Amino acid sequence: MNKKFKTKIDQLPRLFDQLADSEPKIRTNLANLPQKGVYAFFERSRPMYVGRSNRMKDRIMEHGRPKSDRYNATFAFRLAIEEAEKKGIDVNKPCAELEKDPSFAEVFSEEKKRVSQMQIRTVEVNDSLEQTLFEIYASVAFNTKYNDFTTH
Repeated sequence: MNKKFKTKIDQLPRLFDQLADSEPKIRTNLANLPQKGVYAFFERSRPMYVGRSNRMKDRIMEHGRPKSDRYNATFAFRLAIEEAEKKGIDVNKPCAELEKDPSFAEVFSEEKKRVSQMQIRTVEVNDSLEQTLFEIYASVAFNTKYNDFTTH
């Protein structure tokens, strides 16, 4: 295995422990967050979604901001698709069209509010390659349902 890559991989369990053990925060109290790193949303102590950012506080806020679109509130959008299906809303259309559908928009709004009330855990990771590897590692280790690494 490539030595540089192995060094990065070997750090992942330590980073995971730091993330899992970090102090849970709520959206209204995001003081002392690292600027760059990986974050995880938790609902009732259950890990739901892992993300990464070089502007941590702003990115976390975007996920639950009422005016955020599907690009900024990706987690809430995934939750909204799941909830809309349960309510019988047709979600088998392009995302841009779905986002404009008034029935779906109402569900999307509810899910952004839901995300805004979740707890967040963070860990500082400054290196972009480590962030990328660790986001995947943490989502697999936490077994998050809403992370999706498919290409578009």
